[in-house]
Amino acid sequence: MYRRHLHVIAFLFSITLMLANCAKNNTPPNLPSPEPEEDNSSLRERYSAHPDKWPQANWYDGVLKKELSALTSNPHQDRPELLALGKVLFFDNRLGNRNNSCASCHIPENYWIDRVPVASGGGNRNTPNMENVWYLDGHLMLDGRATTFAEQITIAIESPHEMAGSVSEIPSRLASIKGYKPLFIDAFGDFKITESRVLEAIAAYSKSIISDKAPFDLFLEGQQAALTDQQIEGLHLFRTKAACINCHNGPFFTDLAYHNLGNSLDADRNPDNGRANFTGKYSDWGKFRTPGLRNVAFTAPYMHNGSIMTLENMIDLLIDGLPQLHGQRVSGTLSPHIKKLDMTYDERNALLAFIQSLSSAKPEVTKPILPN
Repeated sequence: MYRRHLHVIAFLFSITLMLANCAKNNTPPNLPSPEPEEDNSSLRERYSAHPDKWPQANWYDGVLKKELSALTSNPHQDRPELLALGKVLFFDNRLGNRNNSCASCHIPENYWIDRVPVASGGGNRNTPNMENVWYLDGHLMLDGRATTFAEQITIAIESPHEMAGSVSEIPSRLASIKGYKPLFIDAFGDFKITESRVLEAIAAYSKSIISDKAPFDLFLEGQQAALTDQQIEGLHLFRTKAACINCHNGPFFTDLAYHNLGNSLDADRNPDNGRANFTGKYSDWGKFRTPGLRNVAFTAPYMHNGSIMTLENMIDLLIDGLPQLHGQRVSGTLSPHIKKLDMTYDERNALLAFIQSLSSAKPEVTKPILPN
């Protein structure tokens, strides 16, 4: 009897194992994960989150991904006395030989440009905006040929198209102007005027030139009304369909890189090979540094040759893939980032509205009284 019970128990146990194995074998392997739910929230709701939670940007292959961000604080906090001297030198038209100064082309009330196709002193390139120039350290001038502020300022003073002067002559000129004595004493502790001190002071003032917060920055700080629905749509397009973020990114909307936009002629219709003019590399032909977009709505005309007169026209050309109009041509290799976009007129206007949201108040700068 006992053995019979054992056989029954063993039989039931084997049946149980068999059923368990069958159940296990009948379970579908590697079931797919459920599809993520579609985000039906509005663009305003999606962009009201932290930028880490924003919709995925349309990044091109090989691009260093750097999200858009709020205005970064200027890390350069030079002594007021040094800035005061630098400001006077910036506005002094006696540093060169053409009766002009740094401020002749970089005009504060014009957002630090002269609003003409090429610099008023001559030459063949458009005057760049000086706001937030501290961020360009190592990438100065439109083609990046100046890697230090001292080098950039020297080029500007000695260029025949700009101030046509000589840095080496400036110390003796300033020494003959009595009014400079107290300024140098305050800035450096004595009246010794040297080339390096002159360049240091101008560089300090240049790096102090910054833009103010724009509606975009206020929106990132939580002020939801700072951007309209149209501007938020433009922000989304900027990061996705239009893919502007691939070149215009970070807090100042520039990747600090050099790109060929297919417009290689200067204002006189002569070839301008851009960065290749000083590197000698064919790979640099036609390349210029990506401009930042803060206050870009006020800094027309655009391109290195000042050939595009309005922001609306600039956006239209970018949407069309920057066609070579008015005799322009591609020198070297066109940037692969330049692509014709399939955008509606309403989307174009939204993109324009967002770029205008990067505008801040007009600079208020009191011009110094020049020493006698």
